Amino acid sequence: MIPSPVLVKYDPALFESIHRDVPTFLPPEDHKEAITWILSIAGVITIFHLVLLQMVKVWQGSKEATPSVWKASYQITNLLVNLTLGCVGIYYQIFKIKSDETILDRIVGHDHMMLFSAGQIGYQMWALPIGLFFVSETKSMIIHHVAVICVGSVTASISCGFRYFTPFFYGVIEISSVPLSLMNSFKNNPDWIKKYPGAYKNVRLVFGITFLLVRVVLWTPIYWNFFSLVSMLLYSSDIISTQIILSIFILASLVLTILQYFWASKIVKALVKGGSKNKATKKLD
Repeated sequence: MIPSPVLVKYDPALFESIHRDVPTFLPPEDHKEAITWILSIAGVITIFHLVLLQMVKVWQGSKEATPSVWKASYQITNLLVNLTLGCVGIYYQIFKIKSDETILDRIVGHDHMMLFSAGQIGYQMWALPIGLFFVSETKSMIIHHVAVICVGSVTASISCGFRYFTPFFYGVIEISSVPLSLMNSFKNNPDWIKKYPGAYKNVRLVFGITFLLVRVVLWTPIYWNFFSLVSMLLYSSDIISTQIILSIFILASLVLTILQYFWASKIVKALVKGGSKNKATKKLD
């Protein structure tokens, strides 16, 4: 699963040949296909969410789409989309991705994996306006949506799109968002926590473990392999358009990485705090 070697030596001849032989952008027909997939995925998720919105209204006995209705339907949609992306990503990462792939093949090719990019862009295009206008998402999540659209747009449009890494970054990591959606559902329904405290505790634990595993332990070596290769490609380029695109690519990926570590620190604090409370409770008992 982790690329080998993680940190590679700079090969001037290899990167010179890439800039000489590989066009900056994918062919126009590939762009049309990507745009079609992006709009289709965004549309399907939107329709699915609107159907869920109506179902949640009926379930909650509400005549209007209240904030709680929006949140519940949003979380269910997130759960199902993330479950799909996570499972497909895990399949590709295990059966399709080689850890000893050549440096060239990590940078160029894997055009069929553009669907991961399209899936993430379409997903974020749906999530961004809902998060902004209907469910009051945090600033960090809004930044996350925008950053994912930026990196996804690069991997879907340029020849050196580093699509080798997309099953992990656009697929595998989303599996940690499945227990997150369940945890948020508990938080939005405090009576659930009172009725099922054990289930809530287990969901929190599963979320913390999966997040730290895929978004810190696995993310770190895979990201730094990706980061080193993109940096080498940027360093060796003398084409302004390529330099701009790769700079945006690197900046957006760094923002996403910082967010992972920021959220991870909060999770570790919560787990430690929860452990301390349990110990204190046992002593009192």
